[in-house]
Amino acid sequence: MNDIRRVLTIAALAVLALSGPVFAGEIIVDAIETVPSNIILPASTNGMMTFQRCEADCDDEHERVQLTAETRFSLDGRTLRFDEFRKEFLTMRRNQSAYALVRYDTKTRQLVELIVTS
Repeated sequence: MNDIRRVLTIAALAVLALSGPVFAGEIIVDAIETVPSNIILPASTNGMMTFQRCEADCDDEHERVQLTAETRFSLDGRTLRFDEFRKEFLTMRRNQSAYALVRYDTKTRQLVELIVTS
């Protein structure tokens, strides 16, 4: 009986090892550099953020990503809750050196992280 249990355990471990990303929950994240003026934030974390991929004024298509409760927000090196981030983001001065990094899951189109420096 122990031999059968050992064989079944080895078989189960082999299946898990060979299945790779399905069990690992792997995501592919795209990171887009843009400027804060090309980002439109929603009113809450269950909304959609709109942005353009270009780093200046441009005619690129707008893209949309879904915010979630797990989305991380950083402004000038400080991690903030969404409501704090949104308030400061909307009042920050826009200058030529301002920078934004939009990181989102390419499969679900959920925003993973938004990093902004003013």
